[in-house]
Amino acid sequence: MKFIFFLFTFTASPAVLAAQMQGFGASYYQDVLPDSYYDTNISLVPEVTVGDRLYAMESSRLSDIAKTAGVMVNKDDRASWLCLASQDISYWFISDNEMGHGDLTAIAIARTRQHKECSSFKGKLSVSVRGILLPEASREKILSSFSHKPTGDIIQYCHDTRRDGEFTQMNCLQYFLEGNHVKGLLISQLTSS
Repeated sequence: MKFIFFLFTFTASPAVLAAQMQGFGASYYQDVLPDSYYDTNISLVPEVTVGDRLYAMESSRLSDIAKTAGVMVNKDDRASWLCLASQDISYWFISDNEMGHGDLTAIAIARTRQHKECSSFKGKLSVSVRGILLPEASREKILSSFSHKPTGDIIQYCHDTRRDGEFTQMNCLQYFLEGNHVKGLLISQLTSS
């Protein structure tokens, strides 16, 4: 009887305990400081489309994205996530366990030909930030978007979205460069004091 209960719980649950994220999505776990950090007045709010639905940071649930995509949410001790691949791009949709509680709090994006850690998605799949190039950016295009010459291989831009007492909430866009091209990027919503 215990086995049947466990089996039902495992198959009916939208989240499954798993190993940590693999591929570029694992960058989410790394506490690497950027080589260059810039405050910007450019809004860094991502527009997320999966299938025929729009999703927003901090107000959309990973379980809703998973249901639309027909995949399971993975979970470990630090985050919940799902990874979708479309064409030559992999997208990790992430919820921080401490602050997100199942809401979308970060998105990792990488150009890759191998998607073994991600589920293939045939429908419409896009993440965009108005007026900003994401995985197709180069050093020069980043400079033209933000008017700061990017130095180093990890460049971060942040925009304050809300101040509440001693806390500031901000959206950040972190580019990981390899030579002149973007290897991957991380869009996240942070709270600092």
